[in-house]
Amino acid sequence: MKSSLRLPLLMKVLGWLILHLVILALSFLLFVRWQLGMGLDSLLSGSAGERLGSFGDTVVSLIVDLPPRQWNRVIQARADEKEVRAAAFDPANAESFPISLPPNVLTRARAAIPPQHPPPDRPRGGPDRPPRPDFEGQGSRPPPPELDDPQRPPPPEEDFEPGLPTKPSVFLPKSHPAFLLRADNGDGYWAGVLLYLPKSRNPPRQPIMLLIRADRLDGSGMFFDFKPWLWGGIAVLLLSLAFWTPFVWGITRYLHRLTIAADRIAAGQFNLSLPPRGNDELGILGRSIEVMADRLEHLISGQKRFLGDAAHEICAPLARISTGLGILEMKLAGADSSGLSSIEADTAELAALVNEILAFSRVGNRSPSLRVIALEPLLREVIAREAAVVEVELYVPLDLELSTDPILLGRAIGNLIRNAAVHAGPQAKVSIYAAETADAVSIMVTDNGPGVPAVELSRIFEPFYRLDRSRSRNTGGSGLGLAIVRTAIETCGGETIASLPENRGLSITIRLPHRAVAGS
Repeated sequence: MKSSLRLPLLMKVLGWLILHLVILALSFLLFVRWQLGMGLDSLLSGSAGERLGSFGDTVVSLIVDLPPRQWNRVIQARADEKEVRAAAFDPANAESFPISLPPNVLTRARAAIPPQHPPPDRPRGGPDRPPRPDFEGQGSRPPPPELDDPQRPPPPEEDFEPGLPTKPSVFLPKSHPAFLLRADNGDGYWAGVLLYLPKSRNPPRQPIMLLIRADRLDGSGMFFDFKPWLWGGIAVLLLSLAFWTPFVWGITRYLHRLTIAADRIAAGQFNLSLPPRGNDELGILGRSIEVMADRLEHLISGQKRFLGDAAHEICAPLARISTGLGILEMKLAGADSSGLSSIEADTAELAALVNEILAFSRVGNRSPSLRVIALEPLLREVIAREAAVVEVELYVPLDLELSTDPILLGRAIGNLIRNAAVHAGPQAKVSIYAAETADAVSIMVTDNGPGVPAVELSRIFEPFYRLDRSRSRNTGGSGLGLAIVRTAIETCGGETIASLPENRGLSITIRLPHRAVAGS
């Protein structure tokens, strides 16, 4: 079965957060465009207008002393530095414009040039002063005087573009951005800037319309600067992540602890404690898991005590029955005593079952005595004790050590060897491998018996579970051997895993941590 991609809850929540921010940003832009009717001209009221005005002021300073036929050469040289195209537009001779003009740009440029204002009837100077030169296209704003007027102080330094070859005897009016739009046929983005030249330097005429074309909306940084929006979006994203990440991380960390607690309960370790977490849903779930683990611990320990007490109570009458059968067999004649053989066999089987129940109960209720031991000598001792009729091959590093209860581990290994002898018969052969990993020591016990069906692997460690449903005496076993193995290893803080080798047989893997923690 294919495993599906597993995404942590933190990644899912952060992904939804980023998607939410993107949708929110798009919704905001659409709302502003629809509700406020904002177009590209609205950018001129901000930094884009300042950049275009500054570019126009630079152009004015460069062409103020040049004849009109040289303007476009100087303007384009300046535009090349900005990676755009630009030229002065003459509405009376639009065909001679060096750049192809889309219809909507041509219409907008003509409409943006204000009509020529006639000179006023009354001089603006006063009775004792000569009239001052007028500027065209200034509207109601009075034009600034020339700097060589003895009655007028020089303009402040901020009215001059720094680093430009301006004439100190001429005051240059500020340029005025007129429009910013996109061509109808998609032929780039266009901006129009009204340039005002001093009338003393040029014959009376309308303001000059400077048209600037760029392939992209940013216009190399003059039309629209994406960087503030980009950095602003990144700042909002980082702020949102900084705000949400601790909250989501707290949830996922507590869920991870709940998962570990559930795994411990599934492994039979019921002694656990979770950190407190208020009265939210996760806190209530954590307390419920603690209560469940406590009740399961009392239930399982109660069952083990019941089995032990019941087996102990059965031992006494069972011993009396065995004694009575022996006395009765001696008093009866040979023919009559043959009928007692079956009763004696049943009594012996019952006694073995009671002993197994007692062993299972003792293993489950025993407090482990953990200490560091050498594994290879322990296994050889168990093999010498249990493998009288079983061939055992041992593959264990001589220097391998682990922390465990040697009595419980020895009992588990002994039960596995006896289990192989029962099911594999006289040709039984057992192989024991041991290896050390980064966090645990693994002991694999493999036999050459008939094995078990794959669907039964998850149940073979259950108490009293046997593949033979008839539970006849010939199949042997009480169904407690592997249950004792699992209980003993879990008491030492480890786990047992059953698997089927490629050839026939059964393989039981015991994993014990380097620093074992006693299980419940």
